[in-house]
Amino acid sequence: MKYHHPEEGDDLIVPDNAVFDRKNTQNTFGVSSKEWTAWDLTRRISPREQVRVMKRDAYGRLDENSYPSVHRVGPHSPTTPWAMNLADERGFFRVLCFDFDGKIKGEVDVDLMEQAHDECDALSRVLDSLSIAHVVCQSSGTGGRHIWITLRDGAAAERMIALSGAAHANFGTLDHGMLNNPRTGAARPPLSPHRDGSSSTVLWGDLDALTDPATTLDDLDALTVALDKRKPALRAADSAPAGPVNEHHRAHRALSRAGTAHMATVGGGSNPSWTGFACLLSAANAGWTFGDVEHAAKSAPGMEHYRTKNNGRGSRHSRSKGEARARLERQWAKALQFAAVQRPLPASREPADLTELNALVTDVDVLLSRLAASPGRWGRTEKAISQRTILLSLAYLTLQTGKRVVAASTRDLALMGGLGRTTAADALTALARDGFIERVTPSDDGNAAEWRLLREFSTTPGTVRPQPLNNPRPPSELFNLRASLVTALENQLTDQRHDLFTRAGLGHLAGKVYALLRQIPALTVETAARLLGVSTRHTATILSRLRRHKLIVKHPEGWARSKRDLRDHAAVSEGVSGTLADRAERYRAEREVWAWWHAEIDRMTTAPRARTRRLHVTSRTLEFTDGRPGERSWPLYPRDSEGRGDHRMARYWAVNGMLAPGSLWWSSAA
Repeated sequence: MKYHHPEEGDDLIVPDNAVFDRKNTQNTFGVSSKEWTAWDLTRRISPREQVRVMKRDAYGRLDENSYPSVHRVGPHSPTTPWAMNLADERGFFRVLCFDFDGKIKGEVDVDLMEQAHDECDALSRVLDSLSIAHVVCQSSGTGGRHIWITLRDGAAAERMIALSGAAHANFGTLDHGMLNNPRTGAARPPLSPHRDGSSSTVLWGDLDALTDPATTLDDLDALTVALDKRKPALRAADSAPAGPVNEHHRAHRALSRAGTAHMATVGGGSNPSWTGFACLLSAANAGWTFGDVEHAAKSAPGMEHYRTKNNGRGSRHSRSKGEARARLERQWAKALQFAAVQRPLPASREPADLTELNALVTDVDVLLSRLAASPGRWGRTEKAISQRTILLSLAYLTLQTGKRVVAASTRDLALMGGLGRTTAADALTALARDGFIERVTPSDDGNAAEWRLLREFSTTPGTVRPQPLNNPRPPSELFNLRASLVTALENQLTDQRHDLFTRAGLGHLAGKVYALLRQIPALTVETAARLLGVSTRHTATILSRLRRHKLIVKHPEGWARSKRDLRDHAAVSEGVSGTLADRAERYRAEREVWAWWHAEIDRMTTAPRARTRRLHVTSRTLEFTDGRPGERSWPLYPRDSEGRGDHRMARYWAVNGMLAPGSLWWSSAA
């Protein structure tokens, strides 16, 4: 539930005419609730002698979603909705509530709500596999989910932090704030009324299991271990499948080994929405088109999410063709954004030195806090915004690789941040000059330059920083924090990386505002100006541009994102659609010509007898396009009339795909 702590609970915004019906406190609902009323159940399972209750305003309404008053647990029920603390007065948790929420600032998001249902079902299956008794409730009429567990013995806050961290690493819609807060963490108990007139209803489970707890602390530890084992990899596409795999299924185009497994996961596994997106991300990394994924969605077992939907009762029913296509289009656009950010990453590996990883995670965590604390330094000018984007990209590569030194070309960093290569190069130079990063080795012979985040940036002179060697995090907490930071960085980079937010579109600051509205779902002009480090006038101009394209909407607390992502439509109207794709293709051609020229230099400096025979690029032969591993067989580099390398013609051939393996060209094509 929501108190004065924004991380806790239910954020429903209710119309003025919403009515709370006290009769609901005496009604019974759902499965196994025949013998219990809402208040009687609360009296039996409440860890404290009082509950938090809502307070009506001067007009008798319940517009504020907060619980400022207390009500003693006794024979008489409150006259307004109430929330029950999860921990007792000593800070030991007696009741657990896993809150799966599909709302953004009180507004239901259809995609998120369905994801919340899938994730609730997945956690329920894990609990069943461990024989942990639990009750699943629909928290209110908006469709959120609560999973309730009562404990035989109290769980200390440290044990709950480990459990909630592991759960949150598995389930993105889980609001785990209440599980980390023994002092005020609370939720509306089963059967209790909601201020919109609905009530928490039991979907499955036995309420008697809550009044007669059998779950032990060992059971909680087993749950934490199970969740730690099944949590996704940092790159979702590289994760293990979420269920059994159909070995006979074959995708119509090539995929990575992990992508093939995701596509073949029977019924989408334990979490169909997660598996479906993992399929799309694998396809995006493999160069598939929307037509390819649309074809795969018709029959691939792992893409069950795009054929059927969770009905909220543990089963699924078919989607209409229009709904299925619209959802697939939205998710495919999102997958392309993530694939573009992840493309420069090397093959994943597990870090061998957890002490060094602990230091890396600490430094990146402090970096993000430092960026948030100094908005003026990183948002006042376009150069500063570009520097911030490049710094975030390097921090993301550092966390993903688990290495202090990362290899990253200027073009890769530019594409990750949606910038031009010259802008990225200037930003790298400025960051190195200001002491935020260091170039360890320069680029040479086709190898990217190596960069390192400097540890000194996280403290001011004279400050004593924590020592990771003496205060290491537990491994599970370390990996969970790392995953959380990676997710935060991915969201920032993907939200602001769009054709619309290039210099020719609305600009990078507009992208920063759009990304900020994910972290803080509603902003006033004044608050946005303070967080961006620019004037209110400049902020108002940016917001008006976003509003003109219906990317943001008016909200009681300022401005919020619109439910639909209309960035593609806005990019078309601004005439900048395809800017980033064109830039990526241009950089690909530049890399290919550069590699071709280096191969030509090697040929010229090799003894004639040791040279391999090379054909002209326009030759109609398959000899230099075979798929054998090892050295690539390049055609002869084009020459001008004086015998010098003709780089303009080489670029023409690279841009037109004449160097691509498998391509055949008539001589007239050149």
